[in-house]
Amino acid sequence: MAKNENLQKKFGAKLAYVRKSKKLSQMKLAEIVDMNFNYIGQIERGEANVTLQTMMLLANALDVEMHELFDFTF
Repeated sequence: MAKNENLQKKFGAKLAYVRKSKKLSQMKLAEIVDMNFNYIGQIERGEANVTLQTMMLLANALDVEMHELFDFTF
């Protein structure tokens, strides 16, 4: 379980990094993908179990390939 939790935290940190690099607030990203901004915060803190569909929506909203959200060398 610890490995998966670590992956969730890494994914969330990368999402936050990409979002901020695009100069988007959590609120604006949530608006674009039609989600609650609290959920975006939970994802970024590694607290939410994100589906592939959600990952795809987020990648599209951020105009990046989904695999880029899994490149943790930032």
